[in-house]
Amino acid sequence: MKIEEIEKVHSIGYHLKDAKVTVNQDFKYNVAGLKIEGIQGDTNNMPQWIGKILNDSGIATIDMPDMITELKQALSKEKMVGEYQLSTLEPHFYIKLKQSMKELNRDDFDHVESILLELFRMRRGKIVKLADSIKLNSDIYNQLTVEENIFYKTIYDNSKEFENQVRGEKNE
Repeated sequence: MKIEEIEKVHSIGYHLKDAKVTVNQDFKYNVAGLKIEGIQGDTNNMPQWIGKILNDSGIATIDMPDMITELKQALSKEKMVGEYQLSTLEPHFYIKLKQSMKELNRDDFDHVESILLELFRMRRGKIVKLADSIKLNSDIYNQLTVEENIFYKTIYDNSKEFENQVRGEKNE
């Protein structure tokens, strides 16, 4: 499966997860049998996609993680763990980051993108080295994002296929 397809599925799943939403004004909605309501000052858990709609309309404020801070922390951790180790990123890290980057102005976007590319290049190099030598195991799997898992498997499979082509068939 391609990264875009996996990312799309995981993005949908991520937006179905609950988020904390603080209500700014009373509301009551019933859309297609889905009833939601809130009283000013309350904090409710609801699917992120609903929280985002309420947030965008000013009815509520969704509590979203500061992905820029998380990105900077991820880069710092990646530098600290060394050349042959991977720090752990949550599976939806890039999905969340891309979502929050859509809200940035051009200058901020460019700055955040440069940090993202530094992290990406660093992790990509480590993943290529690991995938060239070790089959994906649960420890490595848990350190990677959904996109990186696909990348890892692709590198590993291509590396093994190349090795087999160079060595030739065993029964020749």
